[in-house]
Amino acid sequence: MACAPLVTAARTEDAACTVPATGSGERMRSSREARASDKAYRVITFDAEGGEGDGKQCTRIVADARDAGVRDLVVLAHTGHNDEDTAAETDERFRALFADVTDDEALGFVSVHWPGMRFPPEPRLSDATEAALNRMFPGAEQLVADLRALLEERPVRFGAVDDVGMMLRRLVEAPLLSDVNSYALDTGDRLLPQSDPAMLFDSAMHVCEGFAHALEQAGEEAERTARRPERIEQPSTGAEAPKVSRSGTLTESESAGPRPPDSPTEWLERSEPLGPRTRPFGSSEVGEAPDRLWDGAHQLLCQAVSYAIRRRAGLIGERGLAPALGRIAEGLPDTRIHLVGHGSGARLVAYAARGLAGGAHRVGSLTLLQAAFSHFAFAGHQPQQLRGGGVLAEVVESVGGPVVCGYSHYDLELGLLFPLASRLLGESPPEGGVGRVWGALGYDGAQGVEGCPTLTLAEALAEDALPRSGCVNVDTSDVVRGGAPPLGAHDDVFHHELARLVLAAGRITGEGRTPSKRL
Repeated sequence: MACAPLVTAARTEDAACTVPATGSGERMRSSREARASDKAYRVITFDAEGGEGDGKQCTRIVADARDAGVRDLVVLAHTGHNDEDTAAETDERFRALFADVTDDEALGFVSVHWPGMRFPPEPRLSDATEAALNRMFPGAEQLVADLRALLEERPVRFGAVDDVGMMLRRLVEAPLLSDVNSYALDTGDRLLPQSDPAMLFDSAMHVCEGFAHALEQAGEEAERTARRPERIEQPSTGAEAPKVSRSGTLTESESAGPRPPDSPTEWLERSEPLGPRTRPFGSSEVGEAPDRLWDGAHQLLCQAVSYAIRRRAGLIGERGLAPALGRIAEGLPDTRIHLVGHGSGARLVAYAARGLAGGAHRVGSLTLLQAAFSHFAFAGHQPQQLRGGGVLAEVVESVGGPVVCGYSHYDLELGLLFPLASRLLGESPPEGGVGRVWGALGYDGAQGVEGCPTLTLAEALAEDALPRSGCVNVDTSDVVRGGAPPLGAHDDVFHHELARLVLAAGRITGEGRTPSKRL
């Protein structure tokens, strides 16, 4: 796919911005979109193996950025690539936010387009989602069609649910020697073998029951108006140091930093396997409430595909985007590069930063919004293991500025469904529960990282509040809070405050210019 022109016209409204339905509101929106289109903008495209388009994209980006006088280049990755229109609209919504909060003419944008997708919160697969799955898994069109047919028919036979599990394994499995298998996990510090999650190998009925229950819990949580607060603990040592913190594991009390909030549901805090009732011997039918089980099967499809997307994001980030960034940095020695990612796109840019670690080029800042990867990914040592830390532990030291981990307790996709989808075969959660062992960074921030402060969004946006280097957690729950189950607030990231957070992380102020004071 060829690069987009340097300057493109905004085609959609920023739905996250509330504008009065008046003539003045329309003028405000038109003005904002005009400012967004004035920003230097390019697209860089990668295939599923990290191959970089026509091989000339970096050359064009360098030439256009040099001509536009770009001094700070924001590289954005997200998962809104169901189709070309969706990808373009998502890009434009993000860029419009920056146009509203800064007048810096030396700020440029590169959007990473890659074969990923996001699942809309729909009870059944739509034609558009089936088309996106076909783009995600070329050559598997018949398998995708068969899966959709089963999920729509919803037979009452157990064998049909088992078929869903078998078909999903065929859909997302990678060949044994495929490079993508090296990007299955975010923990283990390359000491442990990579493996697929238990949901692809456990009894399909067992897994679907678990997801069905999780969906019910998500609905109940959405009805609650108050969240239990996060607790920030100081390290304690000596005889009085507890062996296990309230929501921690083993000797985590020896590590400073945030402790996760209580799980979205107490069900996730159980130490035994999260299994449903077993299938009665000799039974051939699903039994009571078959729709409930098939709702769980639909969610199994969503989570299995999301796992494949996250795995692919790691490969593309390290083997595709990282070398591309190196070439861009060589051509623009006076330009700082800032990586920004949302969801699985956050995993992509984080692995890109890992690919640059130890090289001549350093990323200026790394901002992660609702990151869909393990909250132990940056840990030098995982508290529940004797050896091994996160696979991104070295990234924090290799980034020139801060690694900002934005998270929200209103993200049910990451707080409730991600831990279940990430559970490994043969492992049961210890006293901390499923959410502690297999939790997501976008739900409770980076865990197990020494010297990692936790700030509210308001604190982070204060002048010079963010550290100049190292890892920092920012609780964005004040703005990232809207969305119905099962996703919750996972996609609620189109806020001016988050654009300002990116600018603050990169210390992008437009030297010699006055940044916008609109917000």
